[in-house]
Amino acid sequence: MKIRFEIKLFLIISIIFINKIKSQNKKAIEIIEKSLIAHGFEPNAIKIKKIKYLKTTISYDNIGQPNKEIKQSITHQFDPFMTQIISNNKLLKTNGINTEVIINGILLNDLKRSENAKSILDGAYYVFWQPMKLKDPGTILKYLGEEFLPNKKKVHVINVSYANGKDTWKFYFDTSTFLLIATEVNHNNKISLIYTSDFNITKHGIFHHKRESYNVTENRSKLILQASYVYDIIEVVN
Repeated sequence: MKIRFEIKLFLIISIIFINKIKSQNKKAIEIIEKSLIAHGFEPNAIKIKKIKYLKTTISYDNIGQPNKEIKQSITHQFDPFMTQIISNNKLLKTNGINTEVIINGILLNDLKRSENAKSILDGAYYVFWQPMKLKDPGTILKYLGEEFLPNKKKVHVINVSYANGKDTWKFYFDTSTFLLIATEVNHNNKISLIYTSDFNITKHGIFHHKRESYNVTENRSKLILQASYVYDIIEVVN
């Protein structure tokens, strides 16, 4: 009798746990779909064929003084798929399968360089196309509830992870507008919190314009400015 009771108890707990996970996942999807609409996109489609923008990155030293500036011309194209980054004399390009690294007009056949370039290109694509990328297959979602960010903004929090990925993410959606206003990534136990402080509001959709990245202590007792980013849209093709 005791064994039967323990089995029944285990099954009940398992069912409650599974239902809780399903509920969290459903809530996360609802918020993401509301955010897509708020950003001017349909929940299941991106109608833009190509977008080109200039990204300016300024990094800061440990006392908050700017010490480096990088400008990149970035293009995302969807039919056929392509992401391209041009910076100074370097061109990085991928179609999702093959990656090219071209420096001073010379194509380099270097596996390590290609793998690093692919990581940079994928990262640029992932960051710019949020929250749209959260609908991708293989994205593991968990709704964590509401909270206040260090800047006092009230947000819905969604935890995001990937089966084959080491990084874990948190995405923060404004509870009033459902715009994605901050992202947090835990990479090798280093936590970065990235605020979107201004948006590009266009007829094609709402994209981030200005962002600031902070190194965050685990209990968020201190934010240290690492970098700022400005995205200036140059061209959009529908």
